[in-house]
Amino acid sequence: PCSGGTYQDAEAQTGCKPCDKGSYCAPAASAPLPCEAGSYTDKTNLTEASECTQCPAGRYQPERGQSSCISCATGGYCDSAETCGGGFTPCRAGTYNDQQGSSSPEDCQPCPVGTFSPTTKANSNETCSGCRAGTFANETGQSECTDCPAGSFSNSGSHSCDECNVGYYAANPGQGLCIPCPHPLSSANGSTTCSFCKDGFYLLTSTADPDDIFKSPTEYCTPCPPNAVCSDNTTLETLGVKRGFWRASPSSTVLTECRAFGGDGKTRCTGSKSGEGSSASGRRLQEDTAYCGSDFKGPECQLCVADKQYLVDGDSCEACVGIRTAAGRIAALGLGICVACSFVAWAYSMQGWRQKPYIGPPLRLADRTVHNFFEAGLVPKMKILLGFYQICFVLKPTYSARLPDKYTSWTDELAEAVSIDWSGFFLPAQCLPYWSRLVAVAVSPISLIALLLLFGVGRRLYRRRARDGGEDVGDTHRAFTPGVGEGSIIRNEASVCESSRLSVANVLHCPEVDKIVLSQRLVLSWRAKVALGLLDLTPACLVLVFCFVPSVSASIFKSWSCQAYTVSPPSEALEQIEYMRQDASVECGSDEHRSITNLAIFFIVVWPLGSLVLYSSLLAGCAEPLRATTQTALTRATGFLHREYTLRFYWWEALELARKLVLTGAVLLIPEERAFVRLVVATLICSCYVALVGATQPFKRVEDDALAVASSLVLLLFFLGANWTTIFLGIEERYQGADPADVLGFSSLTGLVNSMIALVGAVLIFFLIGAIFAARRVAKLPTFRLVSTKQLPELTLAHGLKWHLFNSHIWSTGQDAV
Repeated sequence: PCSGGTYQDAEAQTGCKPCDKGSYCAPAASAPLPCEAGSYTDKTNLTEASECTQCPAGRYQPERGQSSCISCATGGYCDSAETCGGGFTPCRAGTYNDQQGSSSPEDCQPCPVGTFSPTTKANSNETCSGCRAGTFANETGQSECTDCPAGSFSNSGSHSCDECNVGYYAANPGQGLCIPCPHPLSSANGSTTCSFCKDGFYLLTSTADPDDIFKSPTEYCTPCPPNAVCSDNTTLETLGVKRGFWRASPSSTVLTECRAFGGDGKTRCTGSKSGEGSSASGRRLQEDTAYCGSDFKGPECQLCVADKQYLVDGDSCEACVGIRTAAGRIAALGLGICVACSFVAWAYSMQGWRQKPYIGPPLRLADRTVHNFFEAGLVPKMKILLGFYQICFVLKPTYSARLPDKYTSWTDELAEAVSIDWSGFFLPAQCLPYWSRLVAVAVSPISLIALLLLFGVGRRLYRRRARDGGEDVGDTHRAFTPGVGEGSIIRNEASVCESSRLSVANVLHCPEVDKIVLSQRLVLSWRAKVALGLLDLTPACLVLVFCFVPSVSASIFKSWSCQAYTVSPPSEALEQIEYMRQDASVECGSDEHRSITNLAIFFIVVWPLGSLVLYSSLLAGCAEPLRATTQTALTRATGFLHREYTLRFYWWEALELARKLVLTGAVLLIPEERAFVRLVVATLICSCYVALVGATQPFKRVEDDALAVASSLVLLLFFLGANWTTIFLGIEERYQGADPADVLGFSSLTGLVNSMIALVGAVLIFFLIGAIFAARRVAKLPTFRLVSTKQLPELTLAHGLKWHLFNSHIWSTGQDAV
């Protein structure tokens, strides 16, 4: 028989055949037997089935009797050697296999992160595609990419998503790019919408729906107001306030610079951290507002938190002095002034002292100064300039005119220095209720004037003649010779003044009363003595009234002067809260303020109306003598009111006083919310007054008319400038985002003011040139003039006379003989 590994399938053979490949041959085999499926052999000497080689992993053989195994195809793996196809399992989507003969799922390679493959049985890594923009694959072996969530984005082939940066948004999932926020919106990192305003803008309505904000951004986001800080996500309530600034309420956009009360205001007004705003709410001023330092409160942080303390230099609080101490200071100063004035007046009246070695030269210098002052006609010029000053320096407190500090700082200091409010010097404003300060301001000048008049009356009564017709006590008897010198004047006036006992009416209408009394040894009644005593010091009292009336009246009318602070948003009707400028602790319109205005009404009757009545009455009493060019005791005593005016316009001083009273105080009766109307009224009054002065020329001297027109014209330009600055600032504050240059042609307040100053200078130069030419023309007219003053002579007529005689003496021609 054939040995194992061989076989013989024919009879009568001499040998055996080698076993076929893929088969095995047992001993004495007549035919080869095939290896089982899943196995193979390439040998020819196998004797049994167990000697067939099993297909290795990754190879398979589904048929029997094969001499080799088939390698597993790419794109999958094979885990069954005997099955058809070797149990080929394709690689799942997201994986691939580019190698043959794989037998395990691990042989399928996953696509790397950032890529995906939707293909099964992938046999190459080329089937792994990068994720499109807006999607990501953060793990290997992904069959698809995941969309980035809203608020994020990704680039192509990304394995993660990035949040949208500040100022960008992604409203939908799967966005490859974040979209910039529409102007002027912004957003936080990873935002799905733009719901707040960007840097430099603030959200006007914090309760607005985010979708509405996104749809109409310019309706909700407003440019940051001047001097405010607007970082991203700033609302009206969280508006950042810089140090040195203050606002009345969290709903207001008007920021006030805290420099009106001294210092730089940064100690008082601490502002707020950028973008954090204030914790206060509502539309009422908060005394404990976060905008003030710990020691300050109230509007612009000008009040001290502690009782009985007052603001010093704008940055600290000090304790008030006691009322008794202040009263002692006032009494001491008043007594010192009275003593000093009395001594000066007494020394000046001593004619004999003018020859003494030490006091004589100052007295003679004073005589020359007074003489030259009146001869040069400086009185009307001083009155015109003082009136100009009294009106000009109330622009800020009365008309709420706001100009750059570099133009107004020195004027504010000067106005404060000459203020008639002496109570503030001895006892600061916060230490004394305003009503008591008002009483002090209004009563102190009256007391001074009353003391002067009482002194004059007492002096006259002290010198009253004895009942038996004796000489005046303290008088030196002087005789007057009738018909010579002054005696001739007395004779001419005897028809009016002849009486055994002069009445008050005769005293007022008789010139040189004292001389008549001495020459004719007349007896004056005590009433006449009182009248003469009043007339003696009437000129001094009129000067005091002239100086005091505008300032005192302005202080009285300041009872209605209120500082308005806006508490409403720009998008709503204007709503303001007002506090007295003179006492920030008093809210305008409150019961306390009404009590102050009631007191002020009483003082209006006493001062503004009373002074007008006084001026009008005195001028009315002088009307007839002035028209007749006759001097009387009354016309001499009231010369301060009419001396510099022509006879036709002797009443001009009353008109001038009315103008000053209206411009310096009466306009304050117009409510603060209509403060611009005050400027309009003042501008109209100044315009009419300039035209009236230019047309009438009420002064006797040409240069006085020129100065009056020039000062009035400059004042008119000042009011026009205040109108422009008010409009400029109103556009900036009320219509944020608007450019004042579109309306006024100026982009900055400084440029506007500089242009106004240049205009004033040009007008003054032009007017000065015109005045010089006009004066030269007038000087060439053939007119009688006094050599001493170069002015027309002021000729008066004694009672009963109607004509003047001018007799020219040129001795060298012999005309005296004619």
